[in-house]
Amino acid sequence: MWVKPQEVFLKTALWDCDETSLYFVLQRRKGHGKSRGLSSLLVGTLDSVMDTKPAPFRILHQTPNSEVYYVIATALTEAEIRQDWQWLFENVCPTLHSFDKEDEVTDFVCCKINSVIATEQDNFTEDEDTITYKNVDYEFHQRFGMPKDEKLVCYYSCSYWKGKMPRQGWMYLSVHYMCFYSYIFGRKTTVKIRWADVTELAKTNSLLFPDSIKVVTRDDQHYFTMFLKKSETFALMQQLANIAMKQLIDDKSGSFNIDKDLLTKLSKNVPKKPSFLKRDLDAKKQSNRYTLRFRLPQNEKLDGTEECTLWTPYNKSHNWGRLYLSQNFICFDSRVKNLVRLTIPLRDVHQVERADSGGTGSSGDSGSILVTTSYHTSFLFGNISDREFLVHKISELLAKLPNDTYREKATLAVARKDDGERGWTSQPPLMTLFKTNQTSPIRQIQQKKVKRWEDHMSEVGRGVSMYQTTAGSELVVNGIPESLRGELWSVFSGSILQKAQNKGLYEKLVNEALSSKNPVNDEIERDLHRSLPEHPAFQNDVGISALRRVLCAYALKNPTIGYCQAMNIVASVLLIYCPEEQAFWLLATICETLLPDYYNTRVVGALVDQGVLEELTKAHLPELHAKLDELGVMKMISLSWFLTLFISVMPYECAVNVMDCFFYDGAKVIFQVTLTILDINRDKLLKCTEDGQAMQVLNDYLEGIYNDEAVALSTEPRTAEKTIKIQDLVYQAYRTYGSSVTSDGIEHLGLKHRLRVVRQLEDSLERNTLRALQQDKLLEPNELQELLSAIREELLLAKRVPCERLEAPYEAYRLDYTQFKMLFSALSPWAKGDYAEAITARMFKNRTILSVFDHMTIDEK
Repeated sequence: MWVKPQEVFLKTALWDCDETSLYFVLQRRKGHGKSRGLSSLLVGTLDSVMDTKPAPFRILHQTPNSEVYYVIATALTEAEIRQDWQWLFENVCPTLHSFDKEDEVTDFVCCKINSVIATEQDNFTEDEDTITYKNVDYEFHQRFGMPKDEKLVCYYSCSYWKGKMPRQGWMYLSVHYMCFYSYIFGRKTTVKIRWADVTELAKTNSLLFPDSIKVVTRDDQHYFTMFLKKSETFALMQQLANIAMKQLIDDKSGSFNIDKDLLTKLSKNVPKKPSFLKRDLDAKKQSNRYTLRFRLPQNEKLDGTEECTLWTPYNKSHNWGRLYLSQNFICFDSRVKNLVRLTIPLRDVHQVERADSGGTGSSGDSGSILVTTSYHTSFLFGNISDREFLVHKISELLAKLPNDTYREKATLAVARKDDGERGWTSQPPLMTLFKTNQTSPIRQIQQKKVKRWEDHMSEVGRGVSMYQTTAGSELVVNGIPESLRGELWSVFSGSILQKAQNKGLYEKLVNEALSSKNPVNDEIERDLHRSLPEHPAFQNDVGISALRRVLCAYALKNPTIGYCQAMNIVASVLLIYCPEEQAFWLLATICETLLPDYYNTRVVGALVDQGVLEELTKAHLPELHAKLDELGVMKMISLSWFLTLFISVMPYECAVNVMDCFFYDGAKVIFQVTLTILDINRDKLLKCTEDGQAMQVLNDYLEGIYNDEAVALSTEPRTAEKTIKIQDLVYQAYRTYGSSVTSDGIEHLGLKHRLRVVRQLEDSLERNTLRALQQDKLLEPNELQELLSAIREELLLAKRVPCERLEAPYEAYRLDYTQFKMLFSALSPWAKGDYAEAITARMFKNRTILSVFDHMTIDEK
């Protein structure tokens, strides 16, 4: 690769000369290739420890009477440098003899090389990665024998504890592997760990391993220390391990999609990362946090942020915070936590203009912009450091919006027209069709709540772009009135945005689901009449049919999840308060965003949160945790409580208050309420001597929770003794654990326990497979174990994971023809000779190989 000519004064230091001509020298870095001796050991050690990472081959330009040399080409391989060397002799050397002066020769060579570089760059917009990174990437693939498609993300200097001595070297983090390499005076140390094999990642600080990162696999423990960027390294390790675990959970193809838009997007003050992939991963991480914070669709990509102020008309003040921009939204979050939050869909923006001082009398007027929506609502952002850039950026995003985005009126007209033709009618909130008998006091309480909310929304706005404030969160804690619950759930959860971006999809899914034969539909049918049977809506075909459509449509939309028990209970509650289509999108938001991985066949998310709850209980209620762990109660409560959002364990009219806070603040509310219930019952639980007794204490308490502001579903008189008002329980949960149990903390603990849960599931699958195959007694257990390990390694290399739930456990280890051929040729003497290909193909086709393979489902080529 040609490089801009750079001066060097010593041509032989750290380098060996392979070839020399009158004007050029081809050199090889000491320690590479055939070079040996003390100098090679020293240079190899320096390259292993230092951060220079030079390419191992280079070409220098020289003149006979000059002491200055110029580097004009570098290469990672000898073949590449030889190609450049040959080009010089064919295209440059014949011309050099026509010059009289050496200065003219040097000028010509430098000019020629610069022109070649300029010509190459005409067809190249921007270099994705630095030259140093490409050198390291080459070393990474060579040292660890990586396949060509394995992508290096970043590399860090650190030490690896081997025995009692640390080895200084480099940690390489790629999409599927974590590796370490050290070369100290001829001694090599290499470590290669697949992220899918990691069971624990932790920061440690012990006397033996001070300030270290511990990596635990099924077979070993590894300690790395002396990081220059420990926090950044650990965060990236967590991110890559999390990606690997999610691929194992979802059984995705394993491909890693890079966002090439990052190369061309308009940006400023973006630090250059060692690799484009590192920049891409950082962008994905920030986008994930952004979408969770503002409840946006998961495919939304954060474009940039800007510190500024937001003028809030309800209290006439400027609030400092950060403005966030993405392809479809402008968002704002205050610097003071929960003070004010705002989401503005770009599809609603009518005008963006520069706002000069208008006499509001505040410093917020400097560098201001005014965003006006099509609903004649204006939002004023001030103290923007580069207003022109921000206005230009918003204009660019607005220009990229499709012209027909979200045509509400046209879509509604089509929907009304098709209602009679499609054979079913989308239902309004079932509470409007099946009304419960409210007593006069409860009716008055609900009317007062509605009045308070209407007054609040008259100040902060309504719908997606309402100001979310501390006053609003206090109203949520006290419980949302029943008549506004569906609307506010949709806004707070972000499901209203999902619906807006997918117009017509629900109708299409319902029509397809009802007309197709799907095994999941039969499972749904069995649970329909067990979904909130005490509510009159589900004693009627109208409610049952609506529930059937929602569940079947979602099973078709997301076949990875399909249907899981407990989804019917949650969906039935959503249908009571929301129109049918909105209930569908709320269910999708719960399953995919708020409680991801909860409702699949292995309930991985619930198992992970079970571990998170145990750790939180140990941290906040250590004595009680020890007792419950001894009784085995912790694992019994989390699944039933979390999967149904408390609907199955506390009175329905109380559980919906918890759901109010859940949609407003996310999954952390479930942990806060659970810890509060355990804390309140601590003394009784500590006296329990068996698990049944402890569960009875908790069941009695939960059944005694009451809500005198809403109508109970059951018409039978309550027999349980009242324990606590639901509003008081929620308030106590916020007051006690609101600051200590946070979303970020839960996410961090979730990654730790996801590694453990996925490993346990894989081990369980492997044990079941071995147990099934051992019945024929054709291979010894240790032989089967080795065979299974080899197949698993091959599946991981092929970017497949053996985690499917099929009719038999061994079906998870299916092989395609290529994988079968490799295994057959390695194990069988028949896969040799002239007819090996034909024998292998016939054996694969007939599936009559050794009995162990008879038990495996082998995919046809």
